[in-house]
Amino acid sequence: MPEKLMLDLIKKLELPQNPPAQELCSQSIYRVPKILTDVNSQAYEPKLASFGPYHHNCCHLRPMEESKYNALLQFHRRIARASRTLDDVLIAMRRVEPRLIAYYDGLQVEEDDEDCLERGRFRCHNWLKEKDEFLKIMIVDGCFALEIMLADKRFAAGEQSEYDAHDPIFGVERMIYVVPHLKRDMLLLENQLPLLALSTLAAIDGSGIGDVNTLIKAFYNLSSASPEDRIIDECFHILDLYRKILTSEGEYLPSEENIQSATKLRNVGVSFCKSKTNSFRDISFNGGILSLPQLKVDSTTESSLLNLMAFERLHATAGNEVTAYVFFMDDLINTADDVALLRNEEIIKGLVDSDENVFKMFNKITKEAKLTGFTDDIISVNSKLNTYCRKRMRRWRANFVETYLKNLWIFISLLGGLIFLALTIIKTVYTILQYYNV
Repeated sequence: MPEKLMLDLIKKLELPQNPPAQELCSQSIYRVPKILTDVNSQAYEPKLASFGPYHHNCCHLRPMEESKYNALLQFHRRIARASRTLDDVLIAMRRVEPRLIAYYDGLQVEEDDEDCLERGRFRCHNWLKEKDEFLKIMIVDGCFALEIMLADKRFAAGEQSEYDAHDPIFGVERMIYVVPHLKRDMLLLENQLPLLALSTLAAIDGSGIGDVNTLIKAFYNLSSASPEDRIIDECFHILDLYRKILTSEGEYLPSEENIQSATKLRNVGVSFCKSKTNSFRDISFNGGILSLPQLKVDSTTESSLLNLMAFERLHATAGNEVTAYVFFMDDLINTADDVALLRNEEIIKGLVDSDENVFKMFNKITKEAKLTGFTDDIISVNSKLNTYCRKRMRRWRANFVETYLKNLWIFISLLGGLIFLALTIIKTVYTILQYYNV
């Protein structure tokens, strides 16, 4: 027994140890842990297409593989016009292969790994033993992602498509229905491709794709999300770029107290308005007016927010801006009435089937999330709001609204009582005046 224990320990020591610091800095594409997927596992899983190794070859995603090779064929035709070949692609991608591998967490997973079998969400594979297959995925999926964004850009500009009109993905009529689902799949944390792969492929393309960041911003209509056309720092992948455009750098401070709900804030005299930008950091409170960025809610919103929050939680240097924004909104939204108020001010907009569902969404996505601290701008807004609400006259106003104006019948009774009191006073005064005139 002691000998067996010693052999087991030695075997463990022979396994690859922690990666070097440089590799950890690049690592930014993670398998989402079970504690997060338990809230809503479907929010982290692609519906139409896999990008990268984690969901590669999943049964329900295989139908998209043929379209990927159609995209690769179109990419090949374009680079051929620039006198380039697939050999040039392979050489360029082989050169950055070690860096591409370093982006992914847990690529070295054996087929019989018990933890992997328990997760049951991935086709487990030791990609480090099959680097050629990994590189093929980077090329095929990378070309597919570029083709989707490029085709969408040309479609929006009214340009003629390079694809057959009946193509199941890139056909003009099909793109209208398929692209929204692909946009959603391309924002999943487990479904990310390194921007290094996309930029390497774009550099070989001779058709003038241009800056990949600009292409992604146009694809997600993010050009007006930030207050100014600032330079985005080097990003790891599409989800990282999406998050950085929606947020900005900031410090994180502990939250001293939560703010009141939107309807309660309105009762103390707070007004609401839409911010000038859609940046999650564009939150302010001045002159009794709370300005909030517009949030477009649709069938993909919950998935997008959960994946952004998962990336912030798993990547040490990602920041906390999206999580702070979501918790701030969760404080504001305690009932469907709060959603209705924000929707009337166009702060919440989109394909909202019911205010109750939006309320439940925010309540659900913060259930297992952890907030390490609010951003400095939200702390400032919280402080101003709480100071505003603590003033005595505003507290009386809020109590009056809550007690007498929230229920129609109570309000009618109050109004009737006031009218009766006024008539009684008038009658009394009239009687006194009549008495002295006599």
